[in-house]
Amino acid sequence: MSTIYAVLLEVASIQRYVFGSNKLKENYGASYLVENMFEENLKSAWKKVGLDARAFELWTEWAKDEDAADDFADEIRILKPEIEAEVGYIGGGNALLFFIDQEKAKKLAKEWSKELLINTPGLNPTIAISETDSEYLNNKEEFPESISALFKVMGENKSKYQPQTTLPRHGITAECNRTGLSAECFDTDKKIYISSVAKAKLDAADKATSKLLQDFAEVLQIKSKYSFPEKFEELGQSDDDSHISIVHIDGNSMGYKFKECKTLPEIRKLSKSVKNATKKSVGDLLEVIIKKIDDPAFNQNFAYNGIWLPIRPIIIGGDDITFVCPGRLGVYFAKIFMEKFAEKEVKKGNERIPLSSCAGIAITKTKYPFYRGYELAEELCKNAKKESRKEENSSWLDFHLAYGGFSGELKDIRRANYEGAAGHLCLRPYRVVGKINDHRNFSECIKGIKHFKGMNGSKEEEEPEQKGWPNSKIKELREVLTMGHTSARIFIQEMNYRDRTLSEIEGHPECKDTGWLCENKKHVTPYFDMLELMEIYPIKLEEKEVIDVHL
Repeated sequence: MSTIYAVLLEVASIQRYVFGSNKLKENYGASYLVENMFEENLKSAWKKVGLDARAFELWTEWAKDEDAADDFADEIRILKPEIEAEVGYIGGGNALLFFIDQEKAKKLAKEWSKELLINTPGLNPTIAISETDSEYLNNKEEFPESISALFKVMGENKSKYQPQTTLPRHGITAECNRTGLSAECFDTDKKIYISSVAKAKLDAADKATSKLLQDFAEVLQIKSKYSFPEKFEELGQSDDDSHISIVHIDGNSMGYKFKECKTLPEIRKLSKSVKNATKKSVGDLLEVIIKKIDDPAFNQNFAYNGIWLPIRPIIIGGDDITFVCPGRLGVYFAKIFMEKFAEKEVKKGNERIPLSSCAGIAITKTKYPFYRGYELAEELCKNAKKESRKEENSSWLDFHLAYGGFSGELKDIRRANYEGAAGHLCLRPYRVVGKINDHRNFSECIKGIKHFKGMNGSKEEEEPEQKGWPNSKIKELREVLTMGHTSARIFIQEMNYRDRTLSEIEGHPECKDTGWLCENKKHVTPYFDMLELMEIYPIKLEEKEVIDVHL
């Protein structure tokens, strides 16, 4: 047994750093900088301290190679007398390193902080160093306790001090119109002075695009002419629809899964397999987009110019992804990703466990403050997670369509806009993947939209079962649902006489005649979600997929 020193590296306020700009180029440039804080910057600091570069590269090569054997994960090199430092793992927004010498551990922390200060101004590093025993790394009783103690030190350090990583603003300096910070760098493209934070993000943007194209070259080579948009305006918004979708998807119970890991090798394997599953799912989504992009049923949902794909991934993390796309495609893309993600399994110890996720989709105006839209998407994702915790291995999504501005928390927005005289107008979130078949399935919502539009998914019948509802009657239905039970029942009966019925709701046969169902002692209507979603969901794609299956 010998004493070693564990070093935990982390960065605070990553979301604000990445999503704080209304310029897409700055957002994905910032994401690239964050991703490389443990790649280029840590690698550079590692070399400057005089550590063996190969020890760092071994981790990088193994983590990136999907087919690499797990021998690397199982072998703890810091136990060997000739090894002075080792990468424990890198993932989940932090890095865990181990050192024999305490002074070298401190020196590495200082060098890494300096690298961030120079290359990624605006990021606030937090560091924790704790003494432990080398034998604990593979001890199922001691390892969890030693790691918990290290994270406790990290929490204490965060509350003590936040470093100043940007130049303070003075009265004699100009203000950057992008960040509000001191403008000390010259932007040669715009011919204006901007802050060092904005400059670093813009300088990293081209590298971010190159890496994205390289990471998904196998998928993109199907049609090599395609690339990713560099501006929000290039996503494919049309003149009559200037909305974009901000989509945030996060894996379920990942923190709990990592806490269940009892040894360092278990954490390494889980971290790698989760990251690979996320990347593969993004590749699956891109493959679907490329295969459908020339289909009129698909590209009528955005202004297609033949080059830009209607999606721009901003963050592809360990178990989470954030991307932007045209407003009409956000929910559809989120659904595809979640279904693909749920098909994957990850390694935890000697077992393989299924994956699930939750998504929040904020559909906002292109010019609306992007960070506010991202915050809403994140809050929608958290709301979906509340439902996922009630049902094991289930995936859920929640969405919000903002016709104008919005303020306050999600619960306040829905209290102000989605509560009528009869009850709640919002049934969402919806289950995308799960074993239970009830009114909360997203397929029920899609079935209802098809019903309103007169679609039945069958090519054999020339005439649909009923004609679609005219827009005027859909508008009336929205109004009466806000007015109360009596108004809704009278209107629904009137429409029944005209052979315009509501779709049947799984487990609630009464809903078709009343417009409402009772859930947890609260009245809620499933039809308001359908009416709102049908304005922005590419339902013809769903119909075409059903027909293709029949054929």
